[in-house]
Amino acid sequence: MSRRPERIVLLRSGRHLSVALGALGARWPGCHVTVVATAGTEAAVEAAGVARADTLVYEGRPRFEPGGLLATGIAWRLWRRGYDRVAVLWLDPYGSDRSNVDRSALLLSPRGFAAVTPDGRLFERRTTATIRREAGRAARSLAVAAGLALFAYAPAAIVRAYRRLRAAHG
Repeated sequence: MSRRPERIVLLRSGRHLSVALGALGARWPGCHVTVVATAGTEAAVEAAGVARADTLVYEGRPRFEPGGLLATGIAWRLWRRGYDRVAVLWLDPYGSDRSNVDRSALLLSPRGFAAVTPDGRLFERRTTATIRREAGRAARSLAVAAGLALFAYAPAAIVRAYRRLRAAHG
């Protein structure tokens, strides 16, 4: 009994799209990939050999974000179609550009997703790792905000307290 091919939705398009399609095909032979492309990249998607029927154009904000996928209706269409996997195209080998597209992938597939780098490496990202990374980013942001507040407001408060003490003791 033959198994049907994996149905994968790939978020993002770009100059490394053909590399990503090759990496997904190597990992899941015979897979069927639908690409969610940003407006203006349709020619690159067509050049990579993706049929128009397998392309959804994201015309939301300039970058992928969960709210934009919901607002444009793409998330609903993808959920209705029912994909086996979600993959993302990272635009650098380390995925440092990945936060917004990773969150979008988790919106579509809460179990996790695959990420493909420009050199064709494929990483499987689990929800817990992504949540840990996002929590760490949030904690660092709060620490920076607290530090800035301390350095911006503490000296002024010390000067005011000193002036009050001097005025009180004349």
